[in-house]
Amino acid sequence: MEISRAVASLLQEDIASVKSGTSVSAVVRIMVERSTRNVFVMREEEPVGLVRDWDIIRRVVAPNLNPEVVNVDEIMCAPVASVNADAELSEIAARMAETGTRRVLVVKDGKLMGTITAGSLLNIVSHFPDRSTHEILRSIAGLT
Repeated sequence: MEISRAVASLLQEDIASVKSGTSVSAVVRIMVERSTRNVFVMREEEPVGLVRDWDIIRRVVAPNLNPEVVNVDEIMCAPVASVNADAELSEIAARMAETGTRRVLVVKDGKLMGTITAGSLLNIVSHFPDRSTHEILRSIAGLT
């Protein structure tokens, strides 16, 4: 299976991840070190969730919980949306719309290749001749 040109042009290969059960404080350190706002949660090399900076603020900081005690499994968004490496952009956009996520993992032969964000799709939306794809992308961005 090849990586489609569409996927390759948008793929962000630097994936921050932690094992299931990791403390929120450890995730925050990774976010700071890697300058990222999203960390994937892995269980036996399978992505099972995503922790965003907003999840930490809303589910740990706001209720004044101890980030050393709370683990990622308690606050992660799950399940994680994914697409195959040979997916076309319209398929990626449709997957985001159907799952309500703004980030999907790209998988090739069971291996994580990277992520694609709604923002990266929106940056090229004007290049789509297909009106339905354009509308899907606009709905992902909350512009409809």
